[in-house]
Amino acid sequence: MKRFAGLVCAVAAVVFFASCSKDKESGTIAFDSPAVFLNAGDAVTVGFSASNIESFSITGKPTGWSDPVIDAANRTITVVSPEKFDDDNDAVKSGSVTLTGKVHGGSTASATLFVGVVDTEDLSDKPANCYLINKKETNYLINAMYKGDVTEQVPSSVDVVWQSRSNLIQYLELKDGKASFYVAADSDDGDKIKEGNAVIGAYDAGGTLIWSWHVWAADYDPEAEGGAVYFNGYSMMTRNLGALAADNSSVENILASYGLYYQWGRKDPFIGPSSYNAANGASASMYNGGGSRVYLRTAASSAETGTVAYAVQHPLTFITGVSGSENDWLWSAHSDDLWSASKKSPYDPCPHGWRVAPSAVFDGLKLVGAPTAADADKYGWGLTDPERGTSSLFIGAGRRRYDNSTILNVYNPVTVRSVAEEAQPWEGLYWTAGTLSGTKSPAFHFWFEKKTTGGGLENNVPYARANGMSVRCVRVQ
Repeated sequence: MKRFAGLVCAVAAVVFFASCSKDKESGTIAFDSPAVFLNAGDAVTVGFSASNIESFSITGKPTGWSDPVIDAANRTITVVSPEKFDDDNDAVKSGSVTLTGKVHGGSTASATLFVGVVDTEDLSDKPANCYLINKKETNYLINAMYKGDVTEQVPSSVDVVWQSRSNLIQYLELKDGKASFYVAADSDDGDKIKEGNAVIGAYDAGGTLIWSWHVWAADYDPEAEGGAVYFNGYSMMTRNLGALAADNSSVENILASYGLYYQWGRKDPFIGPSSYNAANGASASMYNGGGSRVYLRTAASSAETGTVAYAVQHPLTFITGVSGSENDWLWSAHSDDLWSASKKSPYDPCPHGWRVAPSAVFDGLKLVGAPTAADADKYGWGLTDPERGTSSLFIGAGRRRYDNSTILNVYNPVTVRSVAEEAQPWEGLYWTAGTLSGTKSPAFHFWFEKKTTGGGLENNVPYARANGMSVRCVRVQ
């Protein structure tokens, strides 16, 4: 028995030393930053770390760029961009630099650095909880040292909480107190930005999320002609917050026009459905910064979960209403100030210079035209201000139900209504910033009836605040 035990120890020793020997034949290289953004003719020095590397070389670079200079002793490389980009040098404006290291025994290790001569858009002077970006191949900067309410914070890192497309947000890092990231051009149309929605989070040293910002990447400018419409003295965006279109001419455009869903008073959005008719109530796919799937969570409102602090730290959690909270996501201390009908509030989900529409915006609006039974598949309707003659399409995105978070925008006689005459093929539900007493908030509610040729339109309809519904933003006056 003793001899057997000794043999086991001897074998274990051999395995241990073999593992150590193998480790010595591998190495690692990592850049201090994932990307470098510079101007034409600029030189930038970037640090890197390396382990078990005996020599370094550049094995990849963008076309037309000079070889970066390696300083092995100080663990840096210096990248110099071309001074011009034309037919003479055939240089490209962006690409990757690959640093390769030779390891003892003949193996290699490498690291890749994105380099680009691109525009930088610093949004630090525009504090908000949402940033609408529409410029392709641009490095964006957000001041991560302040929350949307301009309260100071000290983040240690930033990361993608969720994004609607894998690799939408690229090269995200915390740099000099700012969240720096890059959004590329659309792969199908190089003249447009890659569109989608994302939430970027700031984390403290312990890894706790302390604030987050919605990034709305869209080929849309509300300041451009046709980007806004005047209703009742307010300038309103012509599409839903987070929408990538404002069109119901096809099922693809209907889905793109939905935008995102919001619980009343929360700053963070929830993604829309996976199909245009939300047939099964399922959410569209979401991804983290590494490209892996992430999923919406639900938590019933309670003394622990039904607080503003919990909502801020859990932007992927839909807080369902319960009878104890009077179907508000807030458990107690129900607040009418999270969104404001008179000014932009600290938890307002709209971009800088815009805020959630007050209910007065919708007063007196009329349907454009008379709905018929043949219009059941439109999933939206034009509304007009009769006095000004202005109009805009409002999509029928329905809502995320307050009690289970599923998306519902079509008639379901089993779980929704028992009166068929009230059935709609779809309905539009829009939060306003106004409130009624207690925990009920007025929502702009419009619909087109399925069994008649008439249409319906109501303003200031009270709905449970835990519902997730569409939002339209108006310009801050």
